[in-house]
Amino acid sequence: MHLPECAKPFYLPLQKAILEAGAHPIIEYLPDGVTKHFFEHANDDQIVFYPHHFLHGKVAQMDHVISIIAEANKYELKGIDPKKLAARRHSRKEYMDRRRDKEHAGKHSWTI
Repeated sequence: MHLPECAKPFYLPLQKAILEAGAHPIIEYLPDGVTKHFFEHANDDQIVFYPHHFLHGKVAQMDHVISIIAEANKYELKGIDPKKLAARRHSRKEYMDRRRDKEHAGKHSWTI
């Protein structure tokens, strides 16, 4: 589950529902401001780094992903070079392709 800080009130009720359903929650809690800080301080190699063992293992174990869309500041990334954002997104293409392939095989689903 991806949970931004501003959606913190959902954390415990959602975790409870996941546990009651018999699933195993793996929660990525994202504090406000972390993404901007990353792009302001990361070098090019860090922006495009692809932790393949971690991400491929994650895809192998997941069967459902819940993403909460909530933003404390929708302008957080204003002023960040769009090329940095695109490079990061492109570096995760293989991860997203693996998730999509697993979804098309009927072994993965998601909720937003």
